[in-house]
Amino acid sequence: MIKKRGSTKTPSKSHAPQIGEHLFWPVKRWQALQLNALRRHIRHADKSRLYAGRLPHSIKTLQHLTDCVLTDKDQLAAVGDAAFACKPDAVREWVTTSGTTGKPLRVPLTAADLQRLAENEAVALNIAGLCQGDTLTLALALDRMFVAGLAYWLGAQKLGVACIRAGSAYAAQLDILQSLLCGDRRNYVITVPSLLAGACGTAPGDNQSSVIQAVIGIGEPLRTAALIPNALAHRLTDTLRVPALSTYACTETCCTFAEGPKCIGGHLNPALAAVEILDDHGATVPTGTLGEVVVTPLGVQAMPLVRFRTGDIAALYTDPCPCGRTTPRLGPIVGRKRQLLKVRGSSLFPSAIFDCLSSIPEVQDYAVVAHREHDLSDRVELHVCLTRNTAAIRDRLALKVRALLKVHPQITITSIAAIRQLQSAANPRKPARFIDHRPTSAKT
Repeated sequence: MIKKRGSTKTPSKSHAPQIGEHLFWPVKRWQALQLNALRRHIRHADKSRLYAGRLPHSIKTLQHLTDCVLTDKDQLAAVGDAAFACKPDAVREWVTTSGTTGKPLRVPLTAADLQRLAENEAVALNIAGLCQGDTLTLALALDRMFVAGLAYWLGAQKLGVACIRAGSAYAAQLDILQSLLCGDRRNYVITVPSLLAGACGTAPGDNQSSVIQAVIGIGEPLRTAALIPNALAHRLTDTLRVPALSTYACTETCCTFAEGPKCIGGHLNPALAAVEILDDHGATVPTGTLGEVVVTPLGVQAMPLVRFRTGDIAALYTDPCPCGRTTPRLGPIVGRKRQLLKVRGSSLFPSAIFDCLSSIPEVQDYAVVAHREHDLSDRVELHVCLTRNTAAIRDRLALKVRALLKVHPQITITSIAAIRQLQSAANPRKPARFIDHRPTSAKT
């Protein structure tokens, strides 16, 4: 539901439905809503050449979703427009994936898909605490065919929230970003959290900004696998004195898992998605166990996917959430299957290295480069920009990294300009903090 300041009333059955109200429904009630949406989605997906004749004729329960075929990114890249279920003249927007783990994929959106996208993000922003009359500063990319900036803008408009389109460059310039905020409004900032954290360490004077209600982070986790705030979240909250909230979404599904100040994990919107967590063999893992996030985005018209394997690793939680919502919550993305590192007998995701570096206040930004050393081990190089470059800080950095990796990796202390160049060279569409030079066949 849309939160209204000063109101403590709980939703009643007699009033008109409001955004996000169904996330508070009893489980059986929202499951019935989700099942009906799933049935409609399966019927529509059968219109694409990708799924024609490959889907069950009837879905009697949500558990029968496992009777459907799985879909992965390589398959989508191979089939091209065979995955589309709309006529070409129905497309109103083209977006692409970021290309983090492969070639960017073009995704079409119809007018109905854009409306669905607005609904999706309006619910997500409302979970984060935004209300009609608030202001949302978009310190992220709104160009290069990225769907994220478009989605947040659409959701804010549907929610009645004013937008400040600052762009990603201002995320790294805290003093300028703060000057854009509306002093007489409740302000929220949505951005890549490490960009803002780096700016916090270099901005002059007091970084506290009482007009910011919360920072909404995208593209990077702000919790550990134990569901507690990670080093990056602490860095933001300790400097800005505001909550740091996570969202998770991927371009192919246009579905968001969002958390609010009282949430532990990102809530599923059951009207727009069904989610599974699977092991390497495609079997469902127990609640709270890490596995691959598999999403069926409900209600999509242009490219309706079924059981899409995101390649992201996380756990799903169904125990009661302090916020009162009854839908499952997705834990932080601990890594991507293809990015798993093997270092001298230990396996870890790059996010563990990110968290280690973020825990050092003097680290402004970084890039992690992976090479294949031999069949059983990878070699990791770290490129780090420090706000203060002293022998004591360098020793502390080396000690913490060695404790994590159990080896002495090559650490290059460099400038922020060199870091940015390294990141953009690896992925021109999106700054890459993990740069993978291992052979494709060697990646998990």
